[in-house]
Amino acid sequence: MLRAVLVLVTVGLAVYAVLDVLRSRDEEISVLSRTAWVVISVVLPILGPVLWITVGRQRAEGGGGGGGGRGPRGPVGPDDDPGFLRDLDGHRDDGSRA
Repeated sequence: MLRAVLVLVTVGLAVYAVLDVLRSRDEEISVLSRTAWVVISVVLPILGPVLWITVGRQRAEGGGGGGGGRGPRGPVGPDDDPGFLRDLDGHRDDGSRA
């Protein structure tokens, strides 16, 4: 039973790494090429994925939000939206109140 669990974990880790390599953009892959990372993840099913996760991929800075690190997102709230803030200043200059 333990052997079956270890095999499933190993295969799952390798499949995860291969899919993650294939889904990553070129800017997110470091050190080696996409093909090399796929081969390493398949040939070394435990070490390859661990190396991919720790060394091979470069995620966007400032992760920690729910964005997954897949690039910049738009404004989260009105105070982050430059257009909203510009319009707010325009209303203030007109003397009108919202």
